[in-house]
Amino acid sequence: MANRNFLLYATGRLVSLIGTGIQDIAVPLFILDLTGSGTAMGTFMIITVVPRLILVPLAGVIGDRVNRKWIMVWMDVGRGITIMILAVVASQGMITIPVLFFAQLFISMMNALFGPATMAMLPDIVADEYLVRANSVLGSINSISFIIGPALGGILYGLGGIEIVFLVNSASFLLSGLSELFIIYEQKTAHLGKMQEVVQDLVEGIRFVRGHTGLFIILIVALILNFLANPLFSVLFPYVMRLVIQFSSSQFGFLEAAFVTGTLLGNIIIGTWLAHARLKSMVIRGLFCEVASMGVFAGLIFPSVIHFFGYGSWDLFIIFFFVLVINGLFNAFVNTPLLVEIQRLAPTEYRARVFSVLEVMAQGVVPIGFGIMGILLDIIQPHVVALSVILLLMITVLFFGLKYADIVFEDLNNNNNNNRSHL
Repeated sequence: MANRNFLLYATGRLVSLIGTGIQDIAVPLFILDLTGSGTAMGTFMIITVVPRLILVPLAGVIGDRVNRKWIMVWMDVGRGITIMILAVVASQGMITIPVLFFAQLFISMMNALFGPATMAMLPDIVADEYLVRANSVLGSINSISFIIGPALGGILYGLGGIEIVFLVNSASFLLSGLSELFIIYEQKTAHLGKMQEVVQDLVEGIRFVRGHTGLFIILIVALILNFLANPLFSVLFPYVMRLVIQFSSSQFGFLEAAFVTGTLLGNIIIGTWLAHARLKSMVIRGLFCEVASMGVFAGLIFPSVIHFFGYGSWDLFIIFFFVLVINGLFNAFVNTPLLVEIQRLAPTEYRARVFSVLEVMAQGVVPIGFGIMGILLDIIQPHVVALSVILLLMITVLFFGLKYADIVFEDLNNNNNNNRSHL
C-alpha cells in the first residue's frame, strides 16, 4: 500500500482539502455577516449541491471512460484558477453575493467531475488486501485536513478577510494538481464513445445498483438521513453558532474542526483495531450513537441553556466541542466500512458510474432540505427546528435497525463473497 502512486494521491488530497476546509468555514461566515439570513445561507448550499447532482451521473460515465488521473489534475487546476479570480475580485472590493454564487456554480461543476473518478481510481492503485487500511488512511487524511483547514479558516477570515482565504485555497488546488501530475496510471476501461454509449453506461450503472437489494435499501435510508441531517449541519449549525450564540470566527472554525477530529479518531480506531470487525454491528451502533449525540446538540441550543453558560462563552464552546467530537467518531463507524464494501462490490469498469448513481440517489433531495431549513430559520426558533429534525432522524434509524439491517448486510456479504470467488 505504501507505494509512490498512493503517496502522491494522498498528498494531493491532503493539500487541497486543507484549502477547501479554510474556504468552507470562511464563506458561510462571510454570507452570514453580510446578510444575517438563513435563507441566503440555504441558497448558497443549494447552489453548491445542485450542479453536482445534475452532473454526477455524466461524471460517472466520464470517470469510467476517460483517464481518471487527468480528470483529477484538470479539475484541481480549474478550481485553483477559478478561486484565484475570486481572490483578485475580492482584493478590488468587488466581491458580492451574486459574484460568489456564480463562481460557486462553476466550482460545483468541477467538483462533480472530480469526485467519482477519484473514488474509482483508488482500488486501481491499491491492492485489495490493503483497501480497508488505505480507506482508513485517506479518511484520516481527510480528517486532518478538515481539522487544520477550519481552524485556519476561522483565524484567517478574522485577520485578513475573505481575500486571503481565496488566495490560500487557490494555491492548495494548484499544488494538489501538481502532485497528481506525477501519478503513474494507465486507463483500464473503455474510452469515451458516442452519446448512445454514454446513455447506455448510465443505465447500466442504475441497473447495477437496483440489482443489489442491500445496496438499494442503504440508498433509501441514506436519502432520508441526508435530507434531515445535511441541512442541520450545513445551514442551521453555522446560523446558530454565529448569529444566535455569537461565537467568534476562530471559535466557529475550531468547532467545525471538532467533528472532523472525531472522524479522525474513528478512522484510526477502525484502521488499528476494527479492520476485521463485523460490518453490521459497527454501522448500527454507530448510527444510534451518532443520532444520540445530535440530540445532545439540540438540547444545548435551547435559549435557557445558552443563557446559563453565556453567549459566546468558552464553557459552552468546550461542551459543543466534545459533543461534536463524539458525533464525528461514530460517523466514521458508519461511513468508512460501508464505503469499503461498496468499493469491493463494484467492478472497476462500473465503479465510477456506481459511485455517481449512489451520490445522486443519496443526495437527491438534500437541496430541498437546504431551502426548507433556510426559510424555517427565518421564521421559527432554531432549537425548535433542530429538535424536530433529530426526532425524525431517531425514528428513521430505529426503523432501519429493526426491520432492514439483517437483509442489507446479508446481501452485501453474499455479493462480496461471490465477487471474490471469481477473482
